[in-house]
Amino acid sequence: MKRLLVVIAAILLVASCSSTSQDSSATTDPRPSIVVTYSVLGALVDELVGDAALVTVVIPDGQDPHDFEPSAKDIEAINEADLVVSNGLGFEEGLTNALESAAKRGVPHFVVTDHVTTRTDEGSTAIDPHVWLSPFTMSEMINDLATVIGQTLDVNLDAAADSVVEELTALDERISSQLDELGNCTLVTGHDELGYFADRYGCTVVGAVIPSFSTTAEASAGELADLEALVAEHHVRAIFTGLGTSADVVNRLSEELGIPAIELSTHFLNGVSTYDAFMTRLVDQIVKGLS
Repeated sequence: MKRLLVVIAAILLVASCSSTSQDSSATTDPRPSIVVTYSVLGALVDELVGDAALVTVVIPDGQDPHDFEPSAKDIEAINEADLVVSNGLGFEEGLTNALESAAKRGVPHFVVTDHVTTRTDEGSTAIDPHVWLSPFTMSEMINDLATVIGQTLDVNLDAAADSVVEELTALDERISSQLDELGNCTLVTGHDELGYFADRYGCTVVGAVIPSFSTTAEASAGELADLEALVAEHHVRAIFTGLGTSADVVNRLSEELGIPAIELSTHFLNGVSTYDAFMTRLVDQIVKGLS
């Protein structure tokens, strides 16, 4: 009996070691690591690099990038990356220290807003960080990103970059056609997030529930009263809200003004896996809300 127990124990030990080894190999990816801050940008980077690298997104889908705070595991992933890709312009407010620390450690860092044409609102000196909401704007940085990734990982992504730019151009043209058919595109948003979109496609943003580029700001009673007046003056048909905007405030405005509040996924993929699908859904929601 004793001998039988020893044999069983030995079998279990071998099985345990075998299982551990298999699990370890299954979770180890030999490819270079590219860490991207948020999911919409991550989808574009993933499309560009294909199988040449493992793309990891730091900010979980559905969390507000404006106020996300990294965990120790997130910081470790950033520090160990072969390349970090971020938006910039203070968009990833909670990641600023981690990104700066990684850069000092020598981790290569590509900042998207250093490679596109940026915008500011009238009367403001702050630069709008929401560049990903214009496919045309995002197309401006693809070749530079492909060059940096190619130099960092020793791969040639010229053909992939041409393909991505071509797809973004086609998407841009498709959106332009949809908005041209709509005619009047007058928008009220959760915060000041659709500026690049509006500039590119001939829309007018008359106001925002939070009149700031960041959801960490708050609107005063006077600003909300001004917004109500603008909505009435411009005959706005809907309030387009999203992450970080108070649902209570939006619902109250919706009831008082007699217009619907439509929630957009402007900052995260929310169930889709590509940038094209992300923008297509966004445009469809806006067109439907204004029709």
